[in-house]
Order: sequence, then C-alpha cells, then structure tokens
Amino acid sequence: MPPTLHLGSAWSSSWSIVGWMACRLGGLPVTENRIFLSRPDSPPKLKAVSPSGRVPALHVDGMVLWDSLAIAEWLWERDPSCAIWPKDPARRAYARCVAAEVHSHFDDVRNGLPMNLIKRWPIRDGLPSNVKLMARPGVRAGTERMEAMWRDARARHGGPYIAGEEFCFADAAFAPMCSRYVTYGIELAPDSMDFIATQMESPLMREWRARAEREADEVGRDIVMASP
Repeated sequence: MPPTLHLGSAWSSSWSIVGWMACRLGGLPVTENRIFLSRPDSPPKLKAVSPSGRVPALHVDGMVLWDSLAIAEWLWERDPSCAIWPKDPARRAYARCVAAEVHSHFDDVRNGLPMNLIKRWPIRDGLPSNVKLMARPGVRAGTERMEAMWRDARARHGGPYIAGEEFCFADAAFAPMCSRYVTYGIELAPDSMDFIATQMESPLMREWRARAEREADEVGRDIVMASP
C-alpha cells in the first residue's frame, strides 16, 4: 500500500502542519486522510490510526509513525539528501537542537494562543485583549525564548530561515507557532515580525494556508471561527 498520512483540520491542527511539511521536505508522496478534530466521532477515528490518538500519523512500510519529529528523522534516514536537515553537519546539528526544543517545549504558548489560521483576534466584543493574552501563564516567557532563538539563528546563518537560505524541518516546527502571532494580532519586535512574515510566506506554509481556507469554506466559516 502507498504511504498514508493521517492529518487533522488544516486550520487548527498545528502538529499536522509539521508532519505534512516533513513529508514534503522528505520527498515522500503520500495519500492523505483528513480527520476533523473535536467532533463526537473524532476520538475513535484518531485511535484507529494512531496509538497516541493524535495526528499526524504516517502509515508506511507496515509501520505507524505517530510523531512529527519521528516522521522527520525516519524520512531523513531514508534519504539523507532530502531537505529535512541542512547538508552542513554543524548547521544540521543546530537545526536539530532547534526543532527538538520547539517539539518538546512551549506548551504554554500553544495553550494560551490556540492555533486558528482563519480567525483574526478579536472577532467580537468581550474577548481578551492582546495584552491579556500575552499575560497568560508562560506565554510571554515562551515568546521571548522563541524570539531569542530566531535572532541567534539569523545571526549565525544569515537567514532568512533557521539554518540559512533553505527551509528545513526546524522551520516547519516553527511555522504553526509563528501563525499564532498573526491570528491574535500580537506585535513583537521588528526583527521577530520579519521572521514570522518569512515563515508565513514560505511556499509550504502558503500552500497549507490555502488548504485551510478551502476547508473553512467546506465546513462553514461560522464553525471555524467558533474554534479556539
């Protein structure tokens, strides 16, 4: 059977973006299966394709890979010439450190600023201001750490991406994080806003954002806008 990549809703499933970008960077053609999240029938559908009950989950060669970083590493081992990691060993090691930190940290930012590629904040009276959002536990500290990472990466490698001129998996890990500051209209330092804009306008992120727009039209923008 051809590889199958199980994904969540394009507008709200941040880990799905990362897994999908990994497959594109790794040059692996996949059949995609979309599972809308937060529906009554979502948990059994997710559990049927992923041991953790989460997506992305890649079914390939009789295996199930249910973690985006594991998917990326498997793809790179399959073809070390692919675009998952930089060719230069030092830049590759750096990009791996960055991706691993994003992968294992920043839950406060994820929870405090839920991803929604369609909604823009605020959308109605009574919602918390951007100041209140940044004051949620851990959001400001996590944001400041990411800004420091972006500055260090560009100072070391010249940008525009984490390891230099080429988009790699470390950038894929940051893409959904960057989208949150666009959704909530949060203004950071000018160099941080430039990094965010670069991530949002990368070819892969533009393609994923277009997918989110199509899905929003398909399921109804009122439903999408009601999501966190």
